Amino acid sequence: GSKAHPALGMCVPIMIILKCCSSGGGAYADLNTDVAYMLNRNDPDWFETGCLSYFDAAWSTMCAEACLCLAKITGYNSQSQDKSSALIKEGLKCLEVSAKTLEKEYGKIVNSMAYSYYSQILSELENLSAPV
Repeated sequence: GSKAHPALGMCVPIMIILKCCSSGGGAYADLNTDVAYMLNRNDPDWFETGCLSYFDAAWSTMCAEACLCLAKITGYNSQSQDKSSALIKEGLKCLEVSAKTLEKEYGKIVNSMAYSYYSQILSELENLSAPV
């Protein structure tokens, strides 16, 4: 059969973020599929810069936000605490990539809008990962 264009994969984290928002913070039908997707991604390197030029956001930051949204939902379910922790770790790992993409030598910021988005997601993930 024919394969979908790899760029269609760029829609997945955006769709996950939208599903999380529209669910009102509760579980939704394909939540487990979305969690598995975010924890097992294998994205082409060009997604990172392609996203930056088209959406003013690093691909890795968008993935981190999807992880953040899923972690919030799974975190409210005591049976899913392990998934929530794994999603937080994955989100923070994504943000390490974002930092390398957005901060060049001498602390120069490549894209201020993308950096602002990155900073917001980093703050939220760090707050979520802090011990209660």
